Amino acid sequence: MRRPRKSDDFKEYSYVKKFSDSEIRLNSINGNRGVALIFPNNYTVAASSLSWSWVQQLFWEYNIPVERYFYEKWFKKFYSIESFTPLDENKVFLFSFHFEPDIENIVDILKKQGIPILKNQRNENHPTIIIGGAITFFNLELVKPIADVIVIGDLEDKVEQISEGINILLKDKESGLKFLDKIDNVIVNEQKNYTLSNFDISKKLPASHIITRFSEFGEKRLIEIGRGCIRRCKFCVMGNTKKPVKFVKPELIKDLLKDEKYPIGIISATITDYPWLDELLDILEYYEIKFSVSSMRADGITKRLLRLLKESGQNTYTIAPEGISQKIRDVMLKDLNEEELLTALEMGRMENFSSVKLYYIVGFDEEDNEDFNELKSFIDKVKKLGYKSITLSINPLIPKKNTPFYGRKFINERRYNEIRKWMYENLKGVKLHFESYKLSKKQNLYNNISLEELINLFSK
Repeated sequence: MRRPRKSDDFKEYSYVKKFSDSEIRLNSINGNRGVALIFPNNYTVAASSLSWSWVQQLFWEYNIPVERYFYEKWFKKFYSIESFTPLDENKVFLFSFHFEPDIENIVDILKKQGIPILKNQRNENHPTIIIGGAITFFNLELVKPIADVIVIGDLEDKVEQISEGINILLKDKESGLKFLDKIDNVIVNEQKNYTLSNFDISKKLPASHIITRFSEFGEKRLIEIGRGCIRRCKFCVMGNTKKPVKFVKPELIKDLLKDEKYPIGIISATITDYPWLDELLDILEYYEIKFSVSSMRADGITKRLLRLLKESGQNTYTIAPEGISQKIRDVMLKDLNEEELLTALEMGRMENFSSVKLYYIVGFDEEDNEDFNELKSFIDKVKKLGYKSITLSINPLIPKKNTPFYGRKFINERRYNEIRKWMYENLKGVKLHFESYKLSKKQNLYNNISLEELINLFSK
């Protein structure tokens, strides 16, 4: 594509090109077939999601050379990462949708492209809107008014059929939609039944093909070693929808990593639940591969894991007590006690971690003063371990659909501010980061909004 002539278009093109130029691509395609893969958030969030890369690779295998797009509020043209093709030159929009508030970005994209938001207002000349991603595991209602096609759950077990349907769509929209409607767990007709499943990733090990310094993981190649979660936490969508858990055996990981030239980011619900952890660490250590992990549980952390993370350049030790007291952790079914948390934190100091970050969820009806006093007592014990920096990340409970907590009340702003004030007054010597109440409230709204309310909102 030649450079845009209009100054605003050139600014947008240059912005996309900055990220495109940052990418190391382990494989690539040529040509564009009119299919866009859109992550409805900024480049950093998109590049930190393995799905953005993996979905592209899955479609490439079936000769659907999709190109990647990301979102910024000021974008008008939306240029692709690969060839800088404007979005309006595509006939099929594939949205990889994971975070509820991103529905607003999807709506904004459609508006800017002159596409009716509601699917029943579109005709055969409009692009076909296909939506998949984590949102389909727990909140289909959010996308039903918008999506011409909803791909529920994991893509791997149906990508061949969907690719065939896309090829038909590109020639004739009506015929393509009829073909896609026949595929299990693909919804064109809203009344269709579906089942949630968990693809066995040992059959096809997900790994990214792009490496960029702009990812939240840094310049690392992402690999997924476990899909789903063996735990039962009541607030977690993954633990309540993606079962049975599928793990990749170490020998398959070894085949992938034996010639690896780059550090890796290991994706799983928690690496400490991986059943062959020592064998995995053997592989990483033998091939001298630096790595980071997406999550660890305090009760499964080992000195060896921490040592290798430290040697890989990780400086901050992160764990998630979640509940501010044992009573609240029991309400959550978190299955962690204070002794396990302190033991894990002691190991962190023994392996020379000087910074620690602790994640908490607040906003339970069961919370009282004793629970907050227990949190203060715990933080005092953490301070005595000798960490130079202690950071608490505080998030309101968002009762998600398809979890046992769905239907609980969302914390009001006054109470959230009271908690914030109490922590600033009582937890001295620690850094406090509070999730935006406005953003959290929006997530809660999109978990509880009715279909009628949603349609009215999109119709404005």
